[in-house]
Amino acid sequence: MTWTVVARKDFADAVRSRALWGLTALFVLLMAGLAAVYRYVQVELAGAGEVETLSLLVFLAGPATLFVAVATLVVCYKAVAGESESGSGKLLLGLPHTRRDVVVGKFVGRSAVLLSALAAGLLVALVVVVALYADFSATQYAAFAAVTALSALAYVGLYVGLSATTTSTSRATVLTVGAFLVVQLLWDVVALGITVFGPDVVSAATAQRAAVFVSTLVPNGAYQLVVGAVAADGFLPAAGTPFYGEGWYGVVVLVVWAVVPAALGYLRYRTLDL
Repeated sequence: MTWTVVARKDFADAVRSRALWGLTALFVLLMAGLAAVYRYVQVELAGAGEVETLSLLVFLAGPATLFVAVATLVVCYKAVAGESESGSGKLLLGLPHTRRDVVVGKFVGRSAVLLSALAAGLLVALVVVVALYADFSATQYAAFAAVTALSALAYVGLYVGLSATTTSTSRATVLTVGAFLVVQLLWDVVALGITVFGPDVVSAATAQRAAVFVSTLVPNGAYQLVVGAVAADGFLPAAGTPFYGEGWYGVVVLVVWAVVPAALGYLRYRTLDL
């Protein structure tokens, strides 16, 4: 038995529980609806002649990252802890699977659920864009889709890793919701605090650079950075731009979030008494 068995079972359970269908419907409505509404507002109300795909993608970045963070939380908070609390974790390990198989399989299975929903939403939104937008860039849209998928993996790694650290779904809920509040909401307050109070300690320019750097350390900030790079074709280093302002750096941050929390969660799960 390997992690692929766990992943396939996890994905099949999501399909049977209709979680996949619910997430897919929500994301389809969100992306396609916002694409249509954005064009209507810009063309019909604001009087713009045409709307570029690029401006739409920048507009969609905020709602997309919020949906990804919330949906991943709902899907992943008890990915491992639920198995441990119900006793099915012992059954999995007796098949036999290793604890690494369980964590990796859960990561892959929950990722498949989310990526399926994202793919459906982005494909339907693509139909709306091709039908309504005069200026369409397939390359930029594909890059936006890839970055959104990577941000989903970052949150999956975070939440699955936290879920693997405990055998209680209530504690897993507290941990994952707390992590969501910190990385999605409170981290912006930290960056704002550096901007406001930093000039009392260092120069205003240094404080601003520090605030920008701090804001890119979480998945939301890294995602926004990469989307901005997609919009500006800024993945190659530009003269005078710090490394934390480049698209490649945002990609690295997202990859780290996808891998490191899950790995740390596995190390804790390896020692848990189930």
